[in-house]
Amino acid sequence: MSSILFWNCRGARKKEAALYLKELIRDHDVCFVGLLETKLTHIGRKEVDYLIGNSWDYFHVPAVGLSGGMVVLWDTRCVSFIVKSNSSQVILGDLLIPKMGLWKIATVYGSRCCNERDDLWRQLEEGLKEPLPSIIGGDFNCILNKEEKRGGKRFIFSKGPREMKNFMTNSDFHDIRSIGPKYTWCNNKEGTSRIWERLDRCLLNSIALQMIPTAMTMHLVRVASDHCPIAIKLDRKIQINRHNIKFEDTWRSYPAARTIVYQSWSKNDFGEHCEILQRKNHRTLKALFFWSKCKCKNLKTLKEELKKEIIELQKKEMDGVNWTKDDLTLLRSKVHELNITLN
Repeated sequence: MSSILFWNCRGARKKEAALYLKELIRDHDVCFVGLLETKLTHIGRKEVDYLIGNSWDYFHVPAVGLSGGMVVLWDTRCVSFIVKSNSSQVILGDLLIPKMGLWKIATVYGSRCCNERDDLWRQLEEGLKEPLPSIIGGDFNCILNKEEKRGGKRFIFSKGPREMKNFMTNSDFHDIRSIGPKYTWCNNKEGTSRIWERLDRCLLNSIALQMIPTAMTMHLVRVASDHCPIAIKLDRKIQINRHNIKFEDTWRSYPAARTIVYQSWSKNDFGEHCEILQRKNHRTLKALFFWSKCKCKNLKTLKEELKKEIIELQKKEMDGVNWTKDDLTLLRSKVHELNITLN
């Protein structure tokens, strides 16, 4: 199944964020990404290639100073996206998905000020009038009930959550069930000052729910940011044609790769010079590819085990049952170990 991903990455230039984003895209077969709080005043083709790869197109809303900023990215090999409207709080457009048709996708980075979020609800109401399947995802900076918060001040059903509820009711959007950690954000403070909240979510309208009746939001492991990435799976797997094997820069860091290149290149060949060159290139890339698959198999198993351990520790931390300083030290150690394996 292909997925749509939203993530408040707290800075898109961080090496850890780029590595984790690529990992998420591979693991969850992601075709569309909404990145929030990128802290980028400008982004170009070179930065996008480093962040996610050269097959992805993008649209950027710049940050103001050192805060904010959004960028949406889509894999041009399998989907197309046209931006219809944008502001500092939302990028809204049409995502064309093979065999699933046209979808409205809104990537949201809600203001912390509930008065400013009034503009967000108006923009969404205006942009999502058409009777099309629609998904709104991102960081709303708003919680809807006391169960979505732990620590800090007591939850009050004030103007902010009340207006968000009104928007959802009036515009026929529904908060779907989620799996993974209960909360999507943590302030990372110590002791009684620590706060968890569910600030990030996906909302679907009734038409989208009819097309994806088993829809759920996945709250993924919190790494490289204080927010969990959230993903929603689509019903069908989008096929991407991959006919070519491409050289991976990471191969250069392994001494074994040099031996493979030497052995593949030194084999005797015949024919025209251009034919020999073509066959040597193909033979070398193929050998490197299968070596890499074998080598990465164990690494992938290690990463999956680390992710499971991290998410269990994060759940235990959120529940606050039998949580100790040793558990916190172990959690930090596992996150550090995962970041190393992503390099």
